[in-house]
Amino acid sequence: MNKSKKWTFFILLMLSILYFSLFIPPNLLGAKDINMISAFEHDEFAQYPNVIRMLTPGETLYQTLRNFVVYLHYYYGYPFYFFSALAILPVKLILGSGWTEQTSTIVMVLRQLINVLPMILSAWVMTWIVTRFSSKLKSVLCFVLLLTLPAAVTNNLWWHPDSLLTLFVVLTLFFLDKDDFRFGKYFYFSGVAAALAIGSKILGVLFVVTYIVYLLYGFFSKKIPFKRLVLATLLQLAVVVGTVIITNPLLLLPIERGEIISVFKANLEQSTVGFWVKTEGNQSQITAIRDIFSQNYGSILLALFSTASLVLGLFHKPVRTRSMIILAWLIGYLGYFVIFASTLREHYLLPAAIPLLAGLFLLIPAPGTIRIGRNLPAVKFDRKQLLVILLAVIVVAQVGVNAFKDAKILESALHKEENSGSINLFNVASEEFLAKIPADVKVKIYRDWRAYVEPRANYEITYDWSLADYDYIHTIDPDVLFIEYDNAYYFSDESKIEQSIRPGEMTAMVEFYSDVINEHLAGYQLLVKTDFGYVFAKDEFYARFFDME
Repeated sequence: MNKSKKWTFFILLMLSILYFSLFIPPNLLGAKDINMISAFEHDEFAQYPNVIRMLTPGETLYQTLRNFVVYLHYYYGYPFYFFSALAILPVKLILGSGWTEQTSTIVMVLRQLINVLPMILSAWVMTWIVTRFSSKLKSVLCFVLLLTLPAAVTNNLWWHPDSLLTLFVVLTLFFLDKDDFRFGKYFYFSGVAAALAIGSKILGVLFVVTYIVYLLYGFFSKKIPFKRLVLATLLQLAVVVGTVIITNPLLLLPIERGEIISVFKANLEQSTVGFWVKTEGNQSQITAIRDIFSQNYGSILLALFSTASLVLGLFHKPVRTRSMIILAWLIGYLGYFVIFASTLREHYLLPAAIPLLAGLFLLIPAPGTIRIGRNLPAVKFDRKQLLVILLAVIVVAQVGVNAFKDAKILESALHKEENSGSINLFNVASEEFLAKIPADVKVKIYRDWRAYVEPRANYEITYDWSLADYDYIHTIDPDVLFIEYDNAYYFSDESKIEQSIRPGEMTAMVEFYSDVINEHLAGYQLLVKTDFGYVFAKDEFYARFFDME
């Protein structure tokens, strides 16, 4: 590594440390207790008990090992939970027996090491792929652009598999670029990285398009004979499948494998058909991708420039491999969301947006000569320098726009507890009503997903991922209900019945949430109403503790 590249490495390292540190304060918030996690991120709430269970000792060594391997939450692969458990293992060792009470610290470590750190590493890898650290200016601009994307900043504020998926995606691209159609060890290293992407989140399977393009180009450009192509394909398939099994060992156990397949089928149905109501069609997905990109990844113009750079790179031999594998990945990944997917959230596009926008820095034209003024002599001008300057202006402007959005995102994160409508609803209900209940009286409470209820010794708190209807409420018979306004508004719409995937369930939910939004819930009295939601008390419970007449 020459002196210039060493300086580039040092600058990016300093920026990485600063960036990583920036997220520690906001990532300590919103996790005072496990119920508070759900008030802000119910995905984290679903994941959290499982990673804690992985590090919980059993009565025997076998049970302890089983707890670590059988992680139970099969919506995401074992690599996500494996790395998450490793991340918080030092927390357990340092804090000792009462470590699980330190929810804020545990969640902060998970967010930092499973989201922030992999995002930084992803930016490192993509910056190297497109610049080789050959220019300090280009490398720093690429690195900063990728890390200041509003979607990346938002994704750094929770604990989820998407940063790991993005890291394994760019590592796959890195190894394919390193291999450069030699079909040697780096080709098979890419298979390991692709398998880790699949293991972390099933969307990694979309690399199949990239490998088809890579193999076909290798054959038709005569870089590999047919027999060796077949052998390389079969060996790579074995590497990918073997790595998936090794990194997801539950696939070897019949019962757990059946559960994983069942969850996978349910996820596939939800992502292609819809969760509550049927998808609106492919055109709406194209519009959604455009809108999400504009709001969270920079301007569409920047994406078009990046795409043009990648396409032009196909005709420029030194960067052809990089351009080809990135474009193939983008076609496979984004094509899935356009053709098949029915749901789309901003973080879903991270594994595509990071390689796409890095492509902006890929192609630099050769030096040339331009004439300045009709009567002036020709002036030699390095078009490479001109393009770098123009690129710098465009990127700096975009980074400035990103930074403005990022500041708002971080400001909101730093004040999310004090500004939370969910926490406020509980505080109002507690101060005005729940404080009147004697501490020795058991209170059965139902809450919707994001409705916060502070854990207390006399509270028995229940929630359900399928939300509520009258049959469910009659079954659990809660004394107090905490209901979100958003759920009441959405599920009180009778038109949802006709659009729904399961009309029977939707009909029951519409009946219940319509009564909630009309504030006449059968068998219950309204206690509190805020912008966030409602609190109801059962008639007998209300008469016993709250009726002052």
